[in-house]
Amino acid sequence: MTDALAGVVIVHYGNVDPTIRCTASVLGEPSRIGRRLVVVDNSGNLTKEMLVAGVEIIRRPDNPGFGAAINAGVAAFEPGERFSFYVALNNDAVLDLGYLDAAADALEVGVGAAGGPIRDGLDDSKFWYAGGGINYLTGTVRQKRSMGSSGQCHDVGYIPATAMAISAVAWEEVNGFDERYFLYNEDLDLCLRLRRAGWRLRFDPGMNSFHRLGGSTGSADRSPLYLENLTTTRFLPFQSRPYRLYLAGVHSMYNVVRGLGLAVHHGSRSGPYISALVRGHLRALASLVS
Repeated sequence: MTDALAGVVIVHYGNVDPTIRCTASVLGEPSRIGRRLVVVDNSGNLTKEMLVAGVEIIRRPDNPGFGAAINAGVAAFEPGERFSFYVALNNDAVLDLGYLDAAADALEVGVGAAGGPIRDGLDDSKFWYAGGGINYLTGTVRQKRSMGSSGQCHDVGYIPATAMAISAVAWEEVNGFDERYFLYNEDLDLCLRLRRAGWRLRFDPGMNSFHRLGGSTGSADRSPLYLENLTTTRFLPFQSRPYRLYLAGVHSMYNVVRGLGLAVHHGSRSGPYISALVRGHLRALASLVS
C-alpha cells in the first residue's frame, strides 16, 4: 500500500518533552506511507516553535478528553485528502521503524483497527501490550505481556488507543470515539463498536511502539485522576442491561477491597485516592439509570 495516506493524531497533555519525542518519531519513521500529523493540545502549553515546522496544532485548553481530542484532530485534516487510515497516539508513545508500513498491511479488507507490540518506555525488554481481549467475568481488558505472544499476526479482542491504527472507512462507519468518555475505556468502547459492526481487530508484530506508562496521567502510580476516570465509565461500553447490572455488583465489591488496599498503601494520605474511587463508582452506578 505504497499509495496509502495516514492521518496521525497525537493528544498532548502535560509535559511537552514526550510530545516532542512522539512527533519526531512519527515524522522520522521511514515507512513509505504518506502521512499528515496533527497535535491536539489539551494543556495549552505547546507552541509551534517546539515542534517541527509544518505540524498543525489544534488548541483545546478546555481539555475535552482523549477521545474527543482524537476526533477533533481527525476533523481538522483537509477534507479533500483521501486517508487510508488514522493513527491515534498518546503523547508519551514513540513509534518504532516500519510502524506505518505494517499498519497499512495489517488493515486488510475486513480489519477495522490494528495495533502491535507496545514496549515499556523505561525498559524495552518488557511488553506492556502484546495482544489481548476482554475478560467478561469482570468487564475489564486483559493484555498479554509475553515475548511469545508478540511475534505472530492474529486477531484480537482489544487494542489500546495508546497506539492504534483505524481504517478510515471503519472510522466513518462508527463515527470515531464516543465523547462521553473523558479518559480511559474509550478504546474498549471503540473496539466493541467496531466488532459489533462486523470489523475485525488485528495484532501485527511489525507495529512496534514504546510507551512510558502514566507519563501524563499518573496511571502507573494509580493517581486520583486515574482512579476516578477509569472507574466512572466501567459499564458504558457494554450494551446488555442485565450484564451491566451484573458488573455493578462485581465492581461494588471490588471497589470496597480496592479502597481498603488504598487505605493500607497510602495511610493518612489515602483520602484523595479513596474519594476519587468513590466518586467514579457513584457516577458509574448513575450511568445505569441515565
